[in-house]
Amino acid sequence: MNKLFLVISALAILSCNKKKDTTIPFSEATYTMTVSLNWTSPQFGVPGGAHVTPLIGMIHSKDTFQWKTGILATAGLELVAEQGVNTIMDTELDAIIASGKALSKFTFTQPAITGTVINTITLNTNYPLISFASMLAPTPDWFIGLNSFSLLDNNSQWISDITIDLYSYDAGSEDGDVFSTGYPDSSPHGNVAILTPANASILANGNASVGPIGTIRFVKN
Repeated sequence: MNKLFLVISALAILSCNKKKDTTIPFSEATYTMTVSLNWTSPQFGVPGGAHVTPLIGMIHSKDTFQWKTGILATAGLELVAEQGVNTIMDTELDAIIASGKALSKFTFTQPAITGTVINTITLNTNYPLISFASMLAPTPDWFIGLNSFSLLDNNSQWISDITIDLYSYDAGSEDGDVFSTGYPDSSPHGNVAILTPANASILANGNASVGPIGTIRFVKN
């Protein structure tokens, strides 16, 4: 029995040591985040009064998300996409933070449709992902956003400088393919999906695809 106990104990110690060896050392990283829009014709249809709304988002772990394609929009995302109102989303993010799955939330001033805004974010190895959403207006339920983008690379190193495309999405909660608001609710609601000429022909403006409407650049400070 003593020999068996010693073997089990040794295996347990080796297992613990193996886990420790694969643990990422804790670190923080601060980034300058630059969001630039290019909502112009002829790449897109551009309505009168075109704008986006304040960017609401969070810094979080891989165990949660703010929104993602292929599933129904939360009540918070629906309100952001349809009206540009962040109140419910703000409450949803508070709940995620309280659960320990997010580090912080933010609301950043929006860029003009051909403008740029610059903000600073701080992440750490426990919370290396960023997400946000912002209404594309005036539209039924279309929005721009970023879903669970990690600033840690595949080698668990902080990315020094990266620029990614910013696309437009359909929240699946309201019908309509016209630059306007207040359309009837979709019945039943559809899943969140990237916009295409099939579901946003007016935005596609006769083009074969709905390309990126802007970019996001992250530069490590």
